[in-house]
Amino acid sequence: MPIEPSEKLSCFILQSNWIRASDNTAKPAAFLPNPQNRETSVFRTSGISEQDTWETGDREVADRRGKPILGRADILVRDILSKHLQINPSEPPPRHANITGWPDEKSKQLQIAVELAADASYYARPTTAL
Repeated sequence: MPIEPSEKLSCFILQSNWIRASDNTAKPAAFLPNPQNRETSVFRTSGISEQDTWETGDREVADRRGKPILGRADILVRDILSKHLQINPSEPPPRHANITGWPDEKSKQLQIAVELAADASYYARPTTAL
């Protein structure tokens, strides 16, 4: 299924140091690429319910890493594409994709991650059962 510019992607957050408590936003670290493969893992969450979104994070991220989901940063595909990055579907798991095309220089990666974090909407994990 092709990725549309208006599609929403969710980056699940497992580390508290990826969240800015002062204003409840995602920090750039949430979007930085994995140093080994220079990809950022995201999930395609347009068209599914909030409950299904959190369940996807629990099943495909939290359970596999042995850490609870603390929140998620949602961003539109168009915001990623505007930074000259790409989004490549990468299943399994279902709905998984990778943000690719990161520059080699860490300083440039950080600048892009700062811009992505500014474009993203952060959602803390609900404390009540879904």
